[in-house]
Amino acid sequence: MPDSTPPPDDDDLGDLDNLMFLSPEQYEVLLKAREEQGHDLSRAQAEEILAAFEKQSGRG
Repeated sequence: MPDSTPPPDDDDLGDLDNLMFLSPEQYEVLLKAREEQGHDLSRAQAEEILAAFEKQSGRG
């Protein structure tokens, strides 16, 4: 039996709506916010931070 893990089934990926695709700038904003809070961000917190970033950068 091989030691490698088999690729995930489609069911393992869950709902694609749960995925977030980030630009490098968005990633940096979330990383900084996470470091400031000292813990992982919830999905709601991340969306709020990204919305504020988009508004501030004039994209929203």
